[in-house]
Amino acid sequence: MFRRKAREFVLALGGGGARGLAHIGVLKILQQEGIKVKAIAGTSMGAVVGAMFAYYNDAIEVEEIFRKFLSSKFHENFGRTFFLLSENPDTFLEPNKTMRRLGRGYVYLKAASSSAVFSRDILNDTLKCLLPDLHFSDLKLPFLCVATDLVTGKEVVLRRGKVIPALIASSSIPGIVEPMRIGPSLLVDGSTTSTVPVTAAIAAFPGRVIAVDVSMDLKRDSKPESAFEVAVRAGEITNYYHTQMLLSQSDFLIRPAVGRTNWANFDRLDEMIRAGETAARKSVLRLIS
Repeated sequence: MFRRKAREFVLALGGGGARGLAHIGVLKILQQEGIKVKAIAGTSMGAVVGAMFAYYNDAIEVEEIFRKFLSSKFHENFGRTFFLLSENPDTFLEPNKTMRRLGRGYVYLKAASSSAVFSRDILNDTLKCLLPDLHFSDLKLPFLCVATDLVTGKEVVLRRGKVIPALIASSSIPGIVEPMRIGPSLLVDGSTTSTVPVTAAIAAFPGRVIAVDVSMDLKRDSKPESAFEVAVRAGEITNYYHTQMLLSQSDFLIRPAVGRTNWANFDRLDEMIRAGETAARKSVLRLIS
């Protein structure tokens, strides 16, 4: 292992649902190589993994807790249903079994009659399986997460008070999970404004910033035909170029090879963690040189 000139870094961990499990692999390698994390900023799943590391301060323990959760009855009974009914457009466009189509019919009906398909309770119950009831002041590392205010359209940085409500706000996928109201703000997933929270990390914490991007690869051979496909493609392009602008502000970039893994496919835990480990190993020499 490489042990020379190890440094301290601020991490900016991006959102991406199941692809965010790659953050665990990145943290494992940084920990193995003695590269110290001095502070963490997170978006969505990056916020969840980041908060867990900020509290447990051990990537191996974070991995073990995730494994235990994904094999739990709670995930089996509720999590799989949630992720099945909220698959992304890529999966929607593929052939599906009858039950999946019926499930999506429920989604469309619910979405047409309320602000979201699912209550915040599903995120709250999930997060309680991963973390105790904490305040930011209980964390062992400085930590913040970002959300987006639907009222003002601005990014909101959350770093005080209780951790789990902040993580819910940072992870509430627009239209899928109901927004979180905090004071006058109506908050949804931080990925809406900051796929990777580099700007927030730079503003809040002194030091060099490592951005970890687990966003989906942009298809280069896409040929949208329907109006729906055109709209989805335009959104992907906008998101891609906004993310590149954010990443350009960081000192170092780690980009695990997560491909176009569905954000809801948490069954690929091992693959995502390996992707994070591989990408981090390739970056170690740059980080300590």
